[in-house]
Amino acid sequence: MVYIIDIVDINEYIASGILESVTLGLASPQEEQEVACLSKIYPEIQAEFIRVQKRCEEMMLENAQAPDPSIRSSLLKTIAETPQEKAPEKKQEAKIVTLNTSPEIKGVNPMWKMMAAASLLLTIGIGALWFISNREVKRLDTMMASMEKDQLKNDQILQAMIIEKDHLQTVQEVLAEQSMRTVMLKGTPMEPEAAVKVMWSKDMKKAVMHAEKITPPPANMQYQLWVIADGKPVSVGLFNYDEVEQMTDPFDVNAQNITAFAITLEKMGGSPTPTMEKMVVMGPINS
Repeated sequence: MVYIIDIVDINEYIASGILESVTLGLASPQEEQEVACLSKIYPEIQAEFIRVQKRCEEMMLENAQAPDPSIRSSLLKTIAETPQEKAPEKKQEAKIVTLNTSPEIKGVNPMWKMMAAASLLLTIGIGALWFISNREVKRLDTMMASMEKDQLKNDQILQAMIIEKDHLQTVQEVLAEQSMRTVMLKGTPMEPEAAVKVMWSKDMKKAVMHAEKITPPPANMQYQLWVIADGKPVSVGLFNYDEVEQMTDPFDVNAQNITAFAITLEKMGGSPTPTMEKMVVMGPINS
């Protein structure tokens, strides 16, 4: 993994595991050069690099195991019993060096050095596996966090789809009702191009509304729907632009003897009586 130096995210770089790889000799020459360079630029990376090296050293020392003493005796005995090849004949007699197998020999026997090196390699191998597995755990944690984020997004999309499905089903109930009729509301001089459809079911006493064309209201104002019942305006409800422009949820229409629908533009919260000069659309119910 190679990072571009001028956009390094220090925390992400440290979490990537590259410092462990360099410490254990598993990194490429380019990665080793990169870590050396970034350690000079970023004190945080340098400090973490030193901590990683110390952790690795401590782990190797903790896990280091001395060879079994019996192995030394066995190896020395095997060597002593192995026939020695005769040296090629030379004019001058070759000097023969006798192998001292005495247990009191001073210093460290080369065979012991070999065994210690083997033990060290084993310890380094364990440390490397630990660091590699630790880096893999971090990578999996990142992947799981990303998947959880995607799952949350998918859950939100699914919830929105369920809500939309419920909305459409309630609309369909009104549209499929036998007494449903469509009332076309046409624009007034205030907005001549406006056009709104009201699908009204007399028997269900419900309706839905959809604007074919209507202008968004000014700030702090909203649409108010009215019915003319027994010759008087009766408020049916308040609607925002998005509701009217798309498709409203079914709303109650409980008035009797309705002869027309109309929409006015009112201040937020509505008005007890329609503002006639702010009437946007109006349409009679055809007998």
